[in-house]
Amino acid sequence: METKKQNFIEKYLDTNQKKIVAGCLAGVLVIGAAGAVILNNNGSKNLVLTSNEVDAELGQKVSTNVADYLDANKVDNLDKIIKDTKEKDNLKYVTVTNKDENGNVVSKEEKDYPKVGNYEINFTYGKEKATVKVTVKDTTKPEIKAPESIDIIQYTDLSTFNFSELLEATDYSDVMDWKIDTSKVDVNTIGNYDLKVSIQDKYRNKASKKLKVNVVEAPTVDDGEVAVTEVVTDENGNKKTVVTKKINSEVSSNDAVASSSPVSNKGTVKNDATNTKPASNSGTSTPASSSSSSSSSNSNTNTSNNGGNSSNNTSKPSAHTHNYNIPITKTVHHDAETKTVHHDAVVENKPVYDSHYVCKVCGYDAGKDGNAIGDHSAETGHSYTVIDVQTGTKQVTVREAYDETVVVRQAYDETVTTGYKCSCGAVTVSYTHLTLPTNSLV
Repeated sequence: METKKQNFIEKYLDTNQKKIVAGCLAGVLVIGAAGAVILNNNGSKNLVLTSNEVDAELGQKVSTNVADYLDANKVDNLDKIIKDTKEKDNLKYVTVTNKDENGNVVSKEEKDYPKVGNYEINFTYGKEKATVKVTVKDTTKPEIKAPESIDIIQYTDLSTFNFSELLEATDYSDVMDWKIDTSKVDVNTIGNYDLKVSIQDKYRNKASKKLKVNVVEAPTVDDGEVAVTEVVTDENGNKKTVVTKKINSEVSSNDAVASSSPVSNKGTVKNDATNTKPASNSGTSTPASSSSSSSSSNSNTNTSNNGGNSSNNTSKPSAHTHNYNIPITKTVHHDAETKTVHHDAVVENKPVYDSHYVCKVCGYDAGKDGNAIGDHSAETGHSYTVIDVQTGTKQVTVREAYDETVVVRQAYDETVTTGYKCSCGAVTVSYTHLTLPTNSLV
């Protein structure tokens, strides 16, 4: 009863103390410099933090180590506090799903940075508690990788051109569709024009880039051939367009086939977009160093437009000798290799106890027979007690058996050379052991 009264009094005094502290804080406005110490409402003397709020940019790690938050100048026994402080948080981390070229899920990877949202990191040292509020935002615009200029055959319909094959967006968040502003490109007139591409992520951070479009004359084709603009990857891994010609049976869905007559410009068109996640994060966010990082601008300096109507020259180019020295490549995906490792169950022998009546004087053990120990006590005048006596052991499973999937080799993409082409666009086609240029086929 006295213990209950004491606990009630202590609880009452503690509650009133908090009310007094809260009233004092509400009546005084303290304006301090950045990094000023913010005391906890519970009047902590040990968990004194440099700040109880952290702002992080998506892609940054958020420290959950109390050592990064303690004010070392205001805390005694720093090493002990760091060692004995318990941490609990509700951080939710980004998970990236890796898919193959067919859209099948290959693996899932949890990143070491949290999702956009509001979180709490709670520290407990003895009876003291401190909370750090974490706000994760995405204010960084996507990073665009695109060629500085592209070649497109005259009379190519830009509304169906696969620009996304040439463009790459890198962002920690998912991105929307590409927006391609083709309003300044006249595909019906040979010349050089400005084209603007833009993209934004799910948090409306927008990036844009300007590139040159060179509208060029279509190569001369024979019966059964068409002029196409093809997207290829060069030896350095960069995407570019190649103006060439193909026989009808070799035209792929990604090739832009030029018309033989003028087409209309559509202004702004959309293309599907996928984005790659940066391989590494932009640092660790702590109270001492927490600010969002912004990506550098991707805008290019605009040069004057030197496009316009070219003179109508119907003369054919001079004779050309084919030199098949430009590799034609494709990407081959190799799935990850895994194996299953079995882990046996872990068991331990635990003692089993029974309560026995035992004489304190002579050590007589009556087992569980209360009458027997009572008779013994009456006959001898000895007192007795109840103790736990080990009567045996039993097996207890500490950890169940389980199977673990281990990655032996990570999935990877391999660039394979499938043929070669000339700078004029002519390609080699293999027939058994004979290789001929496409424009020499009958």
